[in-house]
Amino acid sequence: MTYQKTPRTRPPLKAFLADRSWKFAVVAHRGAWHGAPENSIASVELAIRNGYEFVEIDVQVTADGQLICLHDNTLDRMTGQPGTVAKTNAADMTCLYLKEGAGGEGAPLTASHPPLLGDLLNVTGDRIYVDVDVKHFRDIEAVSAFVRNHPSRSHINLKTLVETEDDMRFVDDLEKRTGVLVKPIVEVTAETLGTYLGFLQSRTTPLIEGLFDSWSSFELYAKAAHLSGTDLFLNSLDEVPSAEVTDTQSVADPDQGWGRLLQHGVRLIQTDLPNVLKDYSVKQTAGTATAP
Repeated sequence: MTYQKTPRTRPPLKAFLADRSWKFAVVAHRGAWHGAPENSIASVELAIRNGYEFVEIDVQVTADGQLICLHDNTLDRMTGQPGTVAKTNAADMTCLYLKEGAGGEGAPLTASHPPLLGDLLNVTGDRIYVDVDVKHFRDIEAVSAFVRNHPSRSHINLKTLVETEDDMRFVDDLEKRTGVLVKPIVEVTAETLGTYLGFLQSRTTPLIEGLFDSWSSFELYAKAAHLSGTDLFLNSLDEVPSAEVTDTQSVADPDQGWGRLLQHGVRLIQTDLPNVLKDYSVKQTAGTATAP
């Protein structure tokens, strides 16, 4: 299904998150990679055409200090070539061809190349929000410095794993210095629940990505997040599920998968099946406010 023939302009990300009228936003994991190579400009363009609210993109720093959109440390899965990102210059990667979809053995090559972050952001503009997954903590300063000077900066967030109070202070400082929204990722278990509930009370943030080991941990945290005015960003990825909800489960029984998350106030869901989730979101939000 095509949802928008002409993609519309979206408000700045912080304004979007502050708007409580919309109920559901679809996050396309590594772009709309079922119709284009993951993390490619083509996958982003397809996500925009299909009306997804967010696209998640992986970023790493190359040997010569450029920012390239690739998930793996190595090049083989997506290009079929040997080498590692950190030890390869950008020009030697951007001339390679990306494999179809999620790549891997047997996947054919396409006409797409691994893009530099700046080239990809020139395409997204204000037509879609970009969730930038900085694959290595060592790179976050460089990525933040680049994004702060990009014309699309108001429609972008970075994300990084936060485990300690020092990590949270670092995130706070980075946001203050650059003005770029940094989304903390928290791994919530029975043991860490108290710590992360404390973070909600001590720091005002519009968005947190939660990885939950159980439904009970999710329920407690979701309630606290709602009271603090913080949106929860959850994965339903089969390989990295949150709160026991997966894409496969949700396709089989959407109401017991994605629907359970929505019932608990989750408004942003990252999936490898954005077309299916978008269909479900359209049905769920029929007659109510959808994401602007």
